[in-house]
Amino acid sequence: MAKHAKRKEHGSKSKTKIGIQEILLIIFICAFFVSGYILLNWYINTEKSNETYEQLEEQVISQEEVENSENTEKESIIDFEKLININSDVVAWIKIDGTNINYPVVKSTDNNYYLNKNFYKENDICGSIFLDYRSNMTDKNIVMFGHNIKRGYMFSDLEKIAKGEIGSNINIIVYTQDKIMSFDVFSSYIIEPEDMAINTRINEENLYEFKQTMKKRSQKNFEGEYLNSNQILTLSTCDRSGKNRVLVHAGLNNIEYI
Repeated sequence: MAKHAKRKEHGSKSKTKIGIQEILLIIFICAFFVSGYILLNWYINTEKSNETYEQLEEQVISQEEVENSENTEKESIIDFEKLININSDVVAWIKIDGTNINYPVVKSTDNNYYLNKNFYKENDICGSIFLDYRSNMTDKNIVMFGHNIKRGYMFSDLEKIAKGEIGSNINIIVYTQDKIMSFDVFSSYIIEPEDMAINTRINEENLYEFKQTMKKRSQKNFEGEYLNSNQILTLSTCDRSGKNRVLVHAGLNNIEYI
């Protein structure tokens, strides 16, 4: 009788063990499908966001042929009237040669609103490129922010600049309603979050020191002229880990008034 009881007890434990394994398998399968759903949803939303900005670009940008001493070039013309009719928060349009960065720039009353809102003020995980709410286009240090979307959208390509993957001679064009500003990159690096690089209160007295400090931080050697620049453009995003910041600094080399 005792031996029989032992056998029954052993059989019961075996069944319990199998039950736990089945539960763990179910949990693993559920986690797999939930993760897949989240990834698919992220992919669909980022693609939708990119299409939104591509359609906006088609609506507001036209190409005009411009003749210079060497050849005929095409110059982008931004229709700010259309942009303002869509969103009066627009302050500029930014384009960086050799990258996918070609977006409108907006400004709000804080640095949180456009983190998850697109140019149409719709909820969007990609957000917008936005000017620091304390910054103006006339500042000595013009500061802009944007997300690092892994699929190459928004400010993702800043990381490529910091790593030297795009080259050492990088031009940034910023269009506003009344002028076209041309900047050359002179510094880029990845650093822990801090406020010095995004200081919007740089003035004429400390501009030279600021430029020198940012140049020394650069992890690559860029060709951009900066010593004679009276304005700096600073672009900021997160790195892929989300723990550090990617910074790009460019010096103003030309202004063309429209």
